[in-house]
Amino acid sequence: MRGRMVVLYILLVLIVLAGLYILAVMPRREAKTSLEPLKTDYAHRGLFDADISENTMPAFMAASRAGYGIELDIQLSADGEVVVFHDDTLERLCGRPEKVSDLTAAELSWVGITGSCDRIPLFEDVLARVDKDTPLLIELKGYDVALCEKAAAMLDDYDGYYCIESFNPLLLNWFRKNRPRCVRGQLTANLLRVNKKGNFFVNLIATPMLLNFLSRPDFIASDIAWQNCLPVKICTKMFGAPLFLWTVDTPEKYSAAVGTADAVIFQDIKPEPRQKKAK
Repeated sequence: MRGRMVVLYILLVLIVLAGLYILAVMPRREAKTSLEPLKTDYAHRGLFDADISENTMPAFMAASRAGYGIELDIQLSADGEVVVFHDDTLERLCGRPEKVSDLTAAELSWVGITGSCDRIPLFEDVLARVDKDTPLLIELKGYDVALCEKAAAMLDDYDGYYCIESFNPLLLNWFRKNRPRCVRGQLTANLLRVNKKGNFFVNLIATPMLLNFLSRPDFIASDIAWQNCLPVKICTKMFGAPLFLWTVDTPEKYSAAVGTADAVIFQDIKPEPRQKKAK
């Protein structure tokens, strides 16, 4: 009898834990803004190649002309300006050791990207120049909520299609509280495998999306290799959240992704542009 009671208690605990986990990872139940115009193909960091550098104005213009949406990354400079750049440091693209956050926006504007004449753009300049019918998928980098405040102020005056995404639920939480109509997406991947240099405990919590209760995302932006994991399935299959897949870099991956994803973030290929959707 005692053994049966122990088993029942264990089952009860497991059921409660499973319920709490589902409540933690669930997305926002109903989006406050239509996601339909955002369900398209996005050129990862713009449409760049050997002659055009990633996350630059020429890459964004090329993507817009080709009929794709644009995925781009934003972060803060030393003087608090919002600049468009992916990496923490300038090493990979510019051959310099400084962090982006160590230089002012004016200083960054003089930093050339190796092998090209391209420069690091300001976010406000991208918003001013990109066609308003071109959807923007804006990734928030880092940990400083000041980035959210400054980007949101610019986006308040922007009349185009856009959504924001981040690996950091705290940044998405800022938008949840302060710009609830802004479409937000939780980036996810097996961070324990792909981000081994990151904080182990942060990766341990973030990989199963345990902090979704902070972000309550409208969509899930998943590494294509991670799309079949349990938390992604809970969000997309159980709760019906749209699935964005990244980074799709072969025609074979693209064909498979189009069949399962609502939006595809691609690189190194040029798929046939999808027809634009109305608001």
